[in-house]
Amino acid sequence: MASHNFQKDLDFLLFATFSILILLLTIFNLQNLNTKKISKIQVLGAETNNLFWEEFMSKHPTYIEGWVELGRIDKVEEIDPNF
Repeated sequence: MASHNFQKDLDFLLFATFSILILLLTIFNLQNLNTKKISKIQVLGAETNNLFWEEFMSKHPTYIEGWVELGRIDKVEEIDPNF
């Protein structure tokens, strides 16, 4: 009879422990979800790295696509007026 009560108590203790653990994990995940700012979707290569292009264009001044990336259409027209 004592082992039956012990088994019931152990089952209840495990159930309560796992329930509390799941509850705590849920609260933690909800807090993380609320603190993350999902203002814009980040895509690799979506933003132009001007520093890279400026350095690249100093080495290769006739690369038209580089001037286009920098927004310097005047330089593009100097290199190729038909572009």
